[in-house]
Amino acid sequence: MQWITCGWPGLSRLWLQGQWAGLAVAAGFGVIFNLAVVMQLKLSGQVPETVQQSVWLLAAIFWVGGCFEGVLTTRDFRRQQQLQLKRNSSVVDTTTIDSLEQPALEEINDRPKDDDSTVSGQEICRESEQSVGDDLFIQARNQYLKGNWIECESLIDSALEEYPGDLETRLLQISLLRMTKRFEEALVEITQFQRWDGAEKWSFEITREVELLERILSNREDSEITHAA
Repeated sequence: MQWITCGWPGLSRLWLQGQWAGLAVAAGFGVIFNLAVVMQLKLSGQVPETVQQSVWLLAAIFWVGGCFEGVLTTRDFRRQQQLQLKRNSSVVDTTTIDSLEQPALEEINDRPKDDDSTVSGQEICRESEQSVGDDLFIQARNQYLKGNWIECESLIDSALEEYPGDLETRLLQISLLRMTKRFEEALVEITQFQRWDGAEKWSFEITREVELLERILSNREDSEITHAA
């Protein structure tokens, strides 16, 4: 059913990713298409034929370009879904995470899951091999849970080099920067994260990261003021 959204320009972005830009594109195409229909059926003879043809041509170009963009958007959305299903159904080695802070564990475990059943995710894992980027993410997540920050960062860099648009990996990177006390870098990454298509899906996690960073920075400022006094 997701592929049906490709039939109307902008609908894929609006329906699958919740982007307001998709609504603007869909409405724009609707205006042009309706204008072409009105000229053809109601204003025939009153509007020059060249103008009618121009409007129909514009609508056709708009539709072809919008459908092509919709296919790309839907394909990327489905790929993200498959990656998340694989990751949610994979077994994580947590035998050495006793020393890790509880909030860090909650950040990983509380991430949103797709509506598909766990059984479906397990079937995908059995039937197909994980991609290189997906495998790197799972390894990075394991190292994060173990508190091996250097190994985790190296794996994250490799995963993002393989697939820069992997927002789940980017979210893990932000958590890693916070855990390693690189707060300014984490804030920069959050700003860049919010510019990616599909970032709205992770709005809860990003808001939580911002709140944690603000709390940490506020406590640090209070501590510095106390020491100065």
